[in-house]
Amino acid sequence: MLNGPTTEPTVSVVIPTRNRRELLARTLGTVLNQRDVDLEVVIVDDGSTDRTAAYLEGLSDERVRVLRHAVSRGVCQSRNVGLAAARGAWVAFTDDDDLWGPTRLAELLAATQANPDAGWACSGVISVNQRLEPVLGSHPPIPEDVVRRLLSFNCVPGGGSGVLARTDLVRSVGGFDVQLRNLADWDLWIRLALAAPLVTVPDPLLAYVRHDGNMSTDLRGIDEEWDRVTQKYEGARRRLGVEVDATRFLRWTAGGSLMSGDRRSTARKHLRIARREGDLKALARAAVVLAWPSLMVRRRARAREESLPPGWLADATTWLIPLRAASKLDPTQPSPSVLLKARREAD
Repeated sequence: MLNGPTTEPTVSVVIPTRNRRELLARTLGTVLNQRDVDLEVVIVDDGSTDRTAAYLEGLSDERVRVLRHAVSRGVCQSRNVGLAAARGAWVAFTDDDDLWGPTRLAELLAATQANPDAGWACSGVISVNQRLEPVLGSHPPIPEDVVRRLLSFNCVPGGGSGVLARTDLVRSVGGFDVQLRNLADWDLWIRLALAAPLVTVPDPLLAYVRHDGNMSTDLRGIDEEWDRVTQKYEGARRRLGVEVDATRFLRWTAGGSLMSGDRRSTARKHLRIARREGDLKALARAAVVLAWPSLMVRRRARAREESLPPGWLADATTWLIPLRAASKLDPTQPSPSVLLKARREAD
């Protein structure tokens, strides 16, 4: 285990990982490449059985600390272990497959400094495919409306990688609920929103990488998670007069089922939407999924591409291009040093 620097950092970045050595290396490169921020990285190896442990043992950057579970304890437990070990006043979580723009932490910290009451921050997010080509853009929520929107459905983009928060705030609200998996980020963001104001940066500073191994394509137990989260905050919704957006949840899970190749589950969810809303388009989608699932995938991809704001997209493209170049240089074993070299050459 690496001990890290002796001085306290401003930000602790927690990265849970399991059996994703190549993806982790690329993600770590973008974290260590953050500009103008004193940071540490706490990597929690959740019982990896591939070459991850050997890779982590070979790291020499003093900003990196490694904690290891001999047996997997799950992503939320791993995040909480990293949170307990964090020494920075601020903590940021990132999954081991997502990518950060080089100014992400600096811009989020600047936003919190301009709004001293803020306890947490998030930015715009660009979703990319495995070739790091943008497929969808997501703006951050309006801070003044974030509590009501989060009580209805998750409006903070980026999943578990989406937020920077005060470390003591995250600890005070209890960290991640270990009974949850896919909806654990939404659950924590609700508690943060109820406890402290949010500040946002509109620019796309985070890339959410879509691939077959995404958690969002493995929806086992998702209905039980939905029930747990919605029941937790029933009192807060009653106080504020907010209803959960069950239709949006069904659309989101239908998308995950479609990407995982489960067309029957996808069709069932669209049929549920059709019954709930009297939506004939949802009925048509159910039929298309069963008969021509590839057509539905193509239509979904095209709709995402058309939703991207051109100027906003350009901001993300400037920092994604060096990452694409680094991946082409070493597609099977990207490393932080390769990424840093490509970044410097691009500048």
